[in-house]
Amino acid sequence: MRVEQMAHGVTLYHADCREVIPGLSSVDAVITSPPYNLNKRASGGGSSKMSYEGWYPDDLPEPEYQAQQTAVLSLLVEKTRGSIFYNHRVRYAWHSRNKHRVPSNIYHPLQWLSGFPIWCEIVWDRGGTTGHANGRFRLADERIYQIKKPHVFHDLGLTTIWKISPSRNEGHVCSFPEELVERCLLSATVQGDVVLDPYMGSGTTGLVSLAKGRRFIGIERDPVYFNLACRRIEDALRRAA
Repeated sequence: MRVEQMAHGVTLYHADCREVIPGLSSVDAVITSPPYNLNKRASGGGSSKMSYEGWYPDDLPEPEYQAQQTAVLSLLVEKTRGSIFYNHRVRYAWHSRNKHRVPSNIYHPLQWLSGFPIWCEIVWDRGGTTGHANGRFRLADERIYQIKKPHVFHDLGLTTIWKISPSRNEGHVCSFPEELVERCLLSATVQGDVVLDPYMGSGTTGLVSLAKGRRFIGIERDPVYFNLACRRIEDALRRAA
């Protein structure tokens, strides 16, 4: 395990979050998006041909993945004073590159979230889509589940549908949009609160937390993304000095 302690209450862990969370003190909020377990291999060609070289490990048997997510969320519920904002999506599994199948050919986050106290379900409208529809309406949304009641609430006039374009941060295949993190932060935390992201990725939750006066704990097991997050947050701290 590698630990980087930085200014303004930032602590970053290069480790599996299941090893770190039990030893943490309580936090005020969690904002995170885990790997989606897309089980993707390069597709067979044509207009939908894609290469997933460089994609982070995302290839567990689905029952094992869902059990892993349940275990992580159970730990987070114990440690979080306020809300857990958990981003995920509906996944279709018809294509042969999806190696682990179920009769319905669909995995929905509520299959493993139904045992947790969901305060609100937000639809993230990602806007326009690209690629081949393959006979199905194009998927243009994800879900943000607010788990547990917030310890504070600021009414920003938001509805349960958030239209936010996806980000394209250099070095990460599917990073959080800063606006999405900002909405979670400003609605359910106050300055000085501790925000945790157990799947830190490139560190966007940490950057927004710093900009809004929150302390931040980030955990990332992939060394490339951990180093990227460290660089981005260190750069932000230098600019703010």
